[in-house]
Amino acid sequence: MSGERGTRRTRTFALTAAMADGQRPEGITMHSTVRTVADPKSARHIPEEWQRILALCTGSGLAVAEVSARIGMRLTPTVDLLRELVAHGLVEHSAPLTEADASNIEFLRRLRRGLERG
Repeated sequence: MSGERGTRRTRTFALTAAMADGQRPEGITMHSTVRTVADPKSARHIPEEWQRILALCTGSGLAVAEVSARIGMRLTPTVDLLRELVAHGLVEHSAPLTEADASNIEFLRRLRRGLERG
């Protein structure tokens, strides 16, 4: 069925099949940076939602919170989806920032600018 906006959206559980087997990567938080390691153009066989994330996270990557905002998905399902992409070797994530880095005003400004663009 189509939603109010007239578009179909795949349910998150359908995009995260590997989560049921208990082999999910840990350590991804809203402060983690996610970067694409697979070529988005060669990954045409994967779901559109995955392709969109791969395209967003090319280059230096994005914070998980920024990915969530740009794809219009709540944070928890976004983290689960990113864990699935890590498990498939399509993206990698860096450890969350230290407390000192997370309070770095320049980093926070860059994050805000990124969210405003999205």
